[in-house]
Amino acid sequence: ISRARHNGISIVSLILAMLLSLQNECVNAYAINDGSIHQSAAAAESGSSSPRFMSRIQRQAGILQRARAARDKDRDRNKGAQEAKASGSKDMFAYSGNDNGFPNAFDFEIPSRELKPPFPDGPCNGRIVTLPASDHYILHNQLSSSYGTPDLPPRDITVWLPPDYDNPQYKNMRFPVLYCHDGQNAMEDKTSWTGYSWRMAGALTRLSERKLLSTSKTTEVHSPPIVVMIPCAEEKLSSFMPVPRRHLEYGDISQPYAQAHADFVALTLKPLMDGMFRTRSGVECTSVIGSSLGGQASLHLLLRYPQFFGNAACLSPAFQPSILTSVATMDVGSRGEDDDDDYDDRFSNSVSVTSFRDKTIYIDNGGDVDDVKVPFWDLHDHLSKEHWWNPGYWWLDSQLQPGIDAMKLALGVKGIPYTYKRFAGGRHNERAWASRIDKPLLCLYGNEHDTA
Repeated sequence: ISRARHNGISIVSLILAMLLSLQNECVNAYAINDGSIHQSAAAAESGSSSPRFMSRIQRQAGILQRARAARDKDRDRNKGAQEAKASGSKDMFAYSGNDNGFPNAFDFEIPSRELKPPFPDGPCNGRIVTLPASDHYILHNQLSSSYGTPDLPPRDITVWLPPDYDNPQYKNMRFPVLYCHDGQNAMEDKTSWTGYSWRMAGALTRLSERKLLSTSKTTEVHSPPIVVMIPCAEEKLSSFMPVPRRHLEYGDISQPYAQAHADFVALTLKPLMDGMFRTRSGVECTSVIGSSLGGQASLHLLLRYPQFFGNAACLSPAFQPSILTSVATMDVGSRGEDDDDDYDDRFSNSVSVTSFRDKTIYIDNGGDVDDVKVPFWDLHDHLSKEHWWNPGYWWLDSQLQPGIDAMKLALGVKGIPYTYKRFAGGRHNERAWASRIDKPLLCLYGNEHDTA
């Protein structure tokens, strides 16, 4: 600028000249027609192009050259290409031609996206179905009123159907089911109470793309499970007892509201799902997941209804005394999956150690680990459009560690296998769980060598 002033050139003229030069450079770098691609490639080879755009130019030129080479090569070798395709070999560009040897189309083998957070938000090409409260909660309250169990506040439940569910090619295929506590936080940022969701659909679709979902645990084409998103109750118990109903429904297993919630999921919601959708209804194909108190509620379902639920994932669980005692006092002679399944017996809290050894149990948490401490403040917790004011819950995972240690001890003493993972410095909120949601999903649905 000082030199321009010395030479009598106005600053406005200088800025206009700089902008024009930058525009020409960008046009040349991002050109996509054949001639400009070759010119850019030649410039890249000669070293005359700007280093700033070198990698992008080379990539564009390389893609075009590779596509043309594949087309020219396969035009004369169509038969060989078809045989290679039939034998299972794949290339990035797979040619298919007509009888005259001219290309009809190119089938692109799309590389799998990286399996790391942040995963995509939203349903990710799946379909969300909303089930009105009249189909389940209201019906359950009417049916269970004669047993003296407390009513549960009616609310809608949403169901995520994976993309393959509506594919006509798989119209007869059945899917496992994952029941999710705090379902409003599971899939879409806009519905989560902290403005961040677990992004479960994004993680499941990424695992499916990479064929990391076991065919024995999901489907023959590695499809994700159906996800039933059960929202927590948001009301207080009453004006005289301002206790959040969520704390009661997801509370310790000796609490009547917690038992009523487990009965609802097992006796009303699960039969409804198995009747409405193409589900794999067996115990080994029915899983449940939750975080914090929702993690406790998930393990509660395995303890109360082992004949219905085979797997549970507990993220940063808030284990309380009764559920710890229930596991610690479990004995071999208690009721198992193959015993009488009449209605009254289902309300028994006893469960067999032998039957529990066949379950898949996943537990994880964050918190302070050695020299790694949870930071008091994380700006990213407060950049969401919704509920930016949330506290971040930086202290909770460390506070819940004794209960998790006690549960690990109880399971170990009984010889019940489980998977435990610790994430040093992890916070107690949806954004933290979203950063590791692929780990519990792999434990529930992955191949054995992928769950370590």
